[in-house]
Amino acid sequence: MEEKVFGYVRVSTDSQAEKGYGIKIQEKAISDYCKKQGWELVQVFRDEGVSGTRIDRDGLSAMLATLNGVKKIVVLNTSRLWRSDTVVIS
Repeated sequence: MEEKVFGYVRVSTDSQAEKGYGIKIQEKAISDYCKKQGWELVQVFRDEGVSGTRIDRDGLSAMLATLNGVKKIVVLNTSRLWRSDTVVIS
């Protein structure tokens, strides 16, 4: 049985979305990685144009509210989730 995982992608600016690691590039990398690991990528949550310093992000909040037994979240880089080494999510 494949392990179920979520993906999370974020870009903070329009120029970042167009250059470098835009949403589609992040999603493709996550999808490829999950296939190599034999994991089922259930859903990819997105935040576009939102700073990593903000914890009140719609995509991140929806993902956390939806976990329901999913124990892994795949991101291209942890900076997509947050900017600080210490994060408190309540």
